[in-house]
Amino acid sequence: MWKALVLGLLGLLSLALPFGFAAGASTTSFQFLVGTGPLCGLATNACPDITMADNGDMVAVTGQGTLSILANSVTGDGTFAHMAPDGTVRAMGTWTAIRLMSFRSFGNSSGLPSNFVGGQALMLIQLSVGGTPVHTAVLTIICQVGTPPAGLHEGIKLVVQDTPFNFNKQVSGLTIFVSQD
Repeated sequence: MWKALVLGLLGLLSLALPFGFAAGASTTSFQFLVGTGPLCGLATNACPDITMADNGDMVAVTGQGTLSILANSVTGDGTFAHMAPDGTVRAMGTWTAIRLMSFRSFGNSSGLPSNFVGGQALMLIQLSVGGTPVHTAVLTIICQVGTPPAGLHEGIKLVVQDTPFNFNKQVSGLTIFVSQD
């Protein structure tokens, strides 16, 4: 099923994204998509990305941006909705990328454009509700294109600082990194 989704992504992104560069060892910048844009047409559960905490609470996240390895920087933003296990919305708002903590490339896959790259990015983000900053969090974005290590799953994780919420079980959603170099 993953191959079919990726092939669909290939078609949609080739029309939507004007990038045609190879993702070799010199790649330093990537666009990232999290449960948004052309990913949404690939599967019914592609958007948003959803992850769950141990208590059953879930958070749905969408967003996009750019990260730069050499500059160790990230820009990006999106939306989030925090839901109780019964689906009641606890909070909803926006997020903004603050700092790139790390990025590890998994390379690309044959049969896909060479600029579609898998990887794992960790970034510090600011969560805001009604325009007011309420928490910082660590957002982990994982894309399984290429050769990811065993045990990593497509999607996101979100650890909200100074709260008991560690959303560490991916439920659904698609992500992608697109080389900009």
